[in-house]
Amino acid sequence: MLGRQLSRFLRQWAPFAMLALFSAAAAAAAAYPDRPIRLVVPYTPGGISDVLARALAERMRKDLGQPVIVDNKPGANTALGARLVASAEPDGYTVLFATGATAVLNPLLYPKLSYNPEKELQPVARIAVTPMVMLVGNSSPHRTLRDLVADAKANPGKLNYASTGTGSSLHLAVELLQSATGVSLVHVPYNGSAPAQAALMAGDIQFFADSTGSAMGLVRGGKLRPLAVTTRERLPALPEVPTVAESGYPDYEVTTWFGLMLPRNAPADVVSRLNASAGHAVADRSFRDQFEALGLVVPPALTAAEFNTYIGRERERWAPLIRAKHIVLE
Repeated sequence: MLGRQLSRFLRQWAPFAMLALFSAAAAAAAAYPDRPIRLVVPYTPGGISDVLARALAERMRKDLGQPVIVDNKPGANTALGARLVASAEPDGYTVLFATGATAVLNPLLYPKLSYNPEKELQPVARIAVTPMVMLVGNSSPHRTLRDLVADAKANPGKLNYASTGTGSSLHLAVELLQSATGVSLVHVPYNGSAPAQAALMAGDIQFFADSTGSAMGLVRGGKLRPLAVTTRERLPALPEVPTVAESGYPDYEVTTWFGLMLPRNAPADVVSRLNASAGHAVADRSFRDQFEALGLVVPPALTAAEFNTYIGRERERWAPLIRAKHIVLE
């Protein structure tokens, strides 16, 4: 008899117990985030990366209802910040403000990298795309990219170009241009855009592919001459400057990107919540206007899965060039 009574009791109350468990789980999922989120930015304060991250953090704070605290962790070409996030708890409270260098270039360039983005980091949302602009000094005889290419072909090894370091996106952009045009230029690496820009203005170098965010002030101020931008279409911020494709090299397009990544195995609902919050930010007209005026492109939001596919295509694109040029960093 006791067994039958227990059985009836379980049949009566089991549905309510399951409902209670489901409700508790749903409430826990809906509670994210219930404390501040740490946004690790692997760059120094004050640059375009930091400014973009802080503007994003403020909009996400309003959307998520919790502080999004920027924590600058520069070093080792973004590897320091990436390692910190890769080793964090995958609970959504430590987020990486990643770039193409973090997720695409570093694994291709460094044989002994301190993190593995494919195994340890999870793409969440793309935020913005950074084009580049091909520059010469105002005293340069080159008025177009075709002029520069023609001179380089007539005088192999005579012209030199700056970069912000071997293996940087700015270096690889010109390596790709050389492959596309068949020219040979001499690489002169500098420790950042500012000294490279100064060398270009002084006539110490002949050519520099800089990020639009870094070069925009000098271009608009008439200090440097833009020959072409590296996007598929002209930039609203520089509408008079043709693209490299328009200049005669239709398959050429180079950009880098900013995005959010989490430690691998973060809960799907957390990924979805952060992706949606970032999507609200990039859909904000004032956010887009602020950064497109600086030469960035704020494209429509991607889902986390689409962003993952985008990163995979970027890896496939750069790997053959890096291998062919034997570019290896220690």
